[in-house]
Amino acid sequence: MSVLIEQFKQSFKYTGRLSVSDFRRWSAWLLLIFILTYIAHLYAVHVLDNYGGSSINAVTGVFVFYATLLLVYVFLMFAIMSALIRRHHDMGRNGWFSVLWFVPYIGVGYWIYLLCAKGTQGPNAYGPPA
Repeated sequence: MSVLIEQFKQSFKYTGRLSVSDFRRWSAWLLLIFILTYIAHLYAVHVLDNYGGSSINAVTGVFVFYATLLLVYVFLMFAIMSALIRRHHDMGRNGWFSVLWFVPYIGVGYWIYLLCAKGTQGPNAYGPPA
């Protein structure tokens, strides 16, 4: 839990390094967050299908849910980019390699690579090891 809190504190920090073990924990938390939001999305679709035509409250509630979800995803996007850039710094690479994460299909494979690749030993151009 401390890694998650620490990552949220550093969500807008794009300097320094992020070790592979911290990146793995951070990725596991992100996966959990996305699974939970997907389940909530399925419930919102269920509410719209069953009550959307008869209740303005159901439509309003779903609208508020999706507006909140959008804000969460925007915040998570900054947090993900921060983690990716710092992970690249740990491997001695420029943070611009993070754009590979946005390429369809390649991004998933690249994410798996980042989960497995070891960082450089000792200090590098981006600072001391995390």
